[in-house]
Amino acid sequence: MTPRALPLHRAVEQTPPAVAAQLRRLAFWGTVILPAVHLPLLSGVAGDRSPLVAGLLALNAVCLLAGHDYSPQ
Repeated sequence: MTPRALPLHRAVEQTPPAVAAQLRRLAFWGTVILPAVHLPLLSGVAGDRSPLVAGLLALNAVCLLAGHDYSPQ
């Protein structure tokens, strides 16, 4: 029997609090910074990099979900 995958927010909640806080912080700032990486790829500077753009968009979505509870002070 294979274990079922936990939703991302539930997996973060089940990690130790210090680790979860750091993951949320990194995910939040990843969400902020990753669009700057998308710009050169979408403008065509890097050539035809469709799989890379799709991967970065997926990573940005994961960061958005994992870091939405973080509140920078």
